[in-house]
Amino acid sequence: MKLPVFGFIALLFAVGIGSAGQTPGENAAPSTAESLLAAAMDLKAFAAEVSFVEGELAKAAGVSREDGLVMYCRSSAASGRFDRAAAACAMFLNEYGLTHPYSERMAMRFADCLFPFKFDEVNVVHTPSGPRLDAVWRMGYAPRVEHLRQAVPAFELAASLAQDEGAKGSALLKLGWVHRVLGNWDASTKTWDRCGTDVPLTKSAADALWLAAENLAWTDRQGEAVERLQRMAAEHAGDPRVAGVPVRIEHLQAEARRSAGWLSDPVASLEAEMKVRAPARSPQEAYRSAVGWLQRRGEQNALIVISRWACGQSNWTPEGRIAARFDLVDALLLGADKDGRSEAITRLREIFNLAHDDATAARAALRCCRLLGATQQYDEADALMEALIDRVQGSKHWEIVALSEYAVSLLERGAAERSRVVVTRLHRLHPDVSLDERLEAILGADSGEVQP
Repeated sequence: MKLPVFGFIALLFAVGIGSAGQTPGENAAPSTAESLLAAAMDLKAFAAEVSFVEGELAKAAGVSREDGLVMYCRSSAASGRFDRAAAACAMFLNEYGLTHPYSERMAMRFADCLFPFKFDEVNVVHTPSGPRLDAVWRMGYAPRVEHLRQAVPAFELAASLAQDEGAKGSALLKLGWVHRVLGNWDASTKTWDRCGTDVPLTKSAADALWLAAENLAWTDRQGEAVERLQRMAAEHAGDPRVAGVPVRIEHLQAEARRSAGWLSDPVASLEAEMKVRAPARSPQEAYRSAVGWLQRRGEQNALIVISRWACGQSNWTPEGRIAARFDLVDALLLGADKDGRSEAITRLREIFNLAHDDATAARAALRCCRLLGATQQYDEADALMEALIDRVQGSKHWEIVALSEYAVSLLERGAAERSRVVVTRLHRLHPDVSLDERLEAILGADSGEVQP
């Protein structure tokens, strides 16, 4: 039996995606047609979903088939069954064509269901080989790779059917994100450049140019990134991000000046850079810029060298001195050597003593105690934890965090009776706090019944 979704191939072919609106009869590029066909054939993976949707439609009474498909697509997406929702959309487009009043909306829904990306949780990981976007998906759904690839022609179709620039811009903007997730940063940049050109008066165009600049900066094409930001500022003067464009451009220009020789003597290179950037940036700002660049490149040794240097800058603000120590700790712990852990412990103690606020002190102390525990320096860990608890006394949040972590660490190393004492103290000070199950068990047990 020929499943309805395969007719969708003809729809993709007919709209001439990527060929300036040409149809195959108007000399569309063969490579474009072939790539579209190959991508569309991935819809065969929806065979099971199509069969299921057909079964659900057969149960519906008093609803037309077209309305049933629209309703099923919406309800399936709302419940996180994006595969079934995508199948229903494809069935609709196959059966009712591109001129139906619902077709534009269904095309966009189809693409969105193939790519249910959480745009508010963007996790970009920078590695020596380049950036990587670790996608987070709506409602915990994990799309198949073939569906992500199919989202490329699907968003192209949605853009071609869009009746207004806002809808077209949204489709192109999302298409750029698909390419990012697939690791094709060049295609992502080109798509966002196209968005900025095709729908120039929309917010999507401003977003696209801003994101294209990100791509280019992260792939060591800072000069081109500057061009996108300059264009964005010129064409979207009312965008609130424009105020920060000069700062971002100066930052990118500084990155572009860092040659391969920069790493041969990082401290000397950084000091020279600080002099060049002095009219616009403070030494601390220039240092932070260099740290971000080195972190993206995975240059651990250079990070350690300049962070140690920064830790010695006694004339910097307390915040800057603390940030330098956190940078150094992060760099030292990229490796697993004993000396690195030892210095990290020392630097975290320095942060604890330098910090003026409980949050910073707690972050440093808790991290230091975990390192001390991992190296079985339990007496030092306990002493620092007691000092932290004394410091945050009366702070509802940090006192609870410190006492809870202390109790758990004691329990995990077999000091159950001491853990019970800490839990009892925590419960007395904060009777409404919700305890870890293990701590609840300790609290409810008699001293003699507690097992290590």
